[in-house]
Amino acid sequence: MSYAPDWIFDISIVRTASEYLSLTQPMDSLAKKYAVGLSEIYREVYFEEILEPAEDILRFLSEVKAQHMAVELLKDFSYFRMYYVNPRKPRKLKPLFGSLEAPEKKKEYSSDKAVKSFKAYVFALRSKTVPQSPTGWALDNDDTLNRFKDLVNSKVGVTGQFLDGGFL
Repeated sequence: MSYAPDWIFDISIVRTASEYLSLTQPMDSLAKKYAVGLSEIYREVYFEEILEPAEDILRFLSEVKAQHMAVELLKDFSYFRMYYVNPRKPRKLKPLFGSLEAPEKKKEYSSDKAVKSFKAYVFALRSKTVPQSPTGWALDNDDTLNRFKDLVNSKVGVTGQFLDGGFL
């Protein structure tokens, strides 16, 4: 097993923050959901690698006074990371070899990079140099991903245990 793609890791972090704001679950149980779920697909991802940057992102959103726009910004960043490699380069959603969710040989992700990437996206969004998600788009309903979408749609209890036996 190899490493999770950096964009899937980034989306896991912002989904943790978004679900924390949208649901009535502790953030650590949501971080465990993504850490355990990613670890079942890729090489082990530690709980702290998801939790700490998610907290940093929420602090940043508070500093920029995002308030009621916070969940929308998190959703827009998820869309951007999923559909774009960078602001000028769309991601190839149907690779010639392998799959979109295929593991990476090298660890390209880090918690610090994810937070910096989110902050850069928010500032670029203010200057309208990055795309936003289309109206009505939700990762939960996007058919581009398979296994990761199952993880996103899985439910966890307060302790971070998957309900209904897991997501796979």
